Amino acid sequence: MNEAILFVDDENAILRALNRAFFGSGYEVLTAGSGEEALEILQRKKIDLLVTDVKMQGMDGFQLLTQVKEKYPSTIRLVLSGHVDKNMLLKIQQSCLAKHYLFKPWQNKDLLRTIEQIFEVEKILKNRNLLEVINKIEFLPSPQNVFNKFNFLIEQDAGMKEIAKTIESDPSITAKVLQVANSSHLGVKTGSVIQAINYLGLTDVKNIVLSACLHQETKGEKNARYHRDIAMLWLHAVTTNTILNVFYQKIHHKKMPESSSMAGLLHDVGKVVLLNNFWYEYMRAVEKNVGNRDLFHYYEQIEFTDISHGEIGGHLLDWWELPYSIVESALFHHCPLDERVIDKEMVALVHLADIYSWKSIYKPESVNVDLQVLDFLGINKDDPDRFLDEAGIRHPM
Repeated sequence: MNEAILFVDDENAILRALNRAFFGSGYEVLTAGSGEEALEILQRKKIDLLVTDVKMQGMDGFQLLTQVKEKYPSTIRLVLSGHVDKNMLLKIQQSCLAKHYLFKPWQNKDLLRTIEQIFEVEKILKNRNLLEVINKIEFLPSPQNVFNKFNFLIEQDAGMKEIAKTIESDPSITAKVLQVANSSHLGVKTGSVIQAINYLGLTDVKNIVLSACLHQETKGEKNARYHRDIAMLWLHAVTTNTILNVFYQKIHHKKMPESSSMAGLLHDVGKVVLLNNFWYEYMRAVEKNVGNRDLFHYYEQIEFTDISHGEIGGHLLDWWELPYSIVESALFHHCPLDERVIDKEMVALVHLADIYSWKSIYKPESVNVDLQVLDFLGINKDDPDRFLDEAGIRHPM
């Protein structure tokens, strides 16, 4: 290993402790006592990973992360902080300034392992074969006008009416935002975009708009199977996200963290990319599945290249700098206990919600849940059905 890590903190004792923790790790470790000093180091040396405190004298962590994102976008950005204002963390999250948040005091072993895992995932996302496939893609979905306008309005602290009006300019996205809001197990019913935004929160609505842009049909306008598959993948995404939130609340008795609350909605975005970019391979797969009633395995095994839909989805979400738990959920939702996963619990819950979403839609008899995943989550094989019964979710939403 020769990756360069830059730690930024205005307390010398913290920097000395971090130096000791990473001594002999194989990483090149640099330290800076201020945001200004960190920028000077970045100007003269390539830094692979920046880890910064938030509350610092002079230039604070938010200001530093903002400049690093703009000037050195290839540098991975993490937060390592103590008592951070919740609103500041939310601001960092909404601006996609940091991939992951770590908190003081830390355990050296855990901190080192987390950084190792992040670098290992980066290697997957920058795999030569994956990049070759990505480069061949004609249509790589990118945030369309509604998403860009939505983000701009958030940054400008625009009023809710103006934000809602932007969403309402696209009927398809409006319908999808309302569908997610009304599918909630908490019983909200609304036809108002403003009410949906107030209920879901701006961060969740941003992710819904992003996903809705992805699920817009771009090919196969006259192909009924394509229309059905795109619509089904959207239904599955919405259902998975609702079930994910149910499972989290039932297990932890509290609302999911905002940074992960849309992980279920975005876990299968790689499949949408595949359908829209590998059209002929997709159509051949459709022909092979004519008459196949096992739609669960059909949808779960949509793969038209040597690169999996998880890798493509993970690359896409990482490219958009979404929260790391959402990237991990796309990349590892079929193998949630992989040693490279940092937030194993969240990815395991997405894995479980993914399966129960299809069970809710198709009720396939052949789908089994990995007992290791249930054991890891501390629940038994009957609990997921009980959770959904209690939440009133037993049929397609």
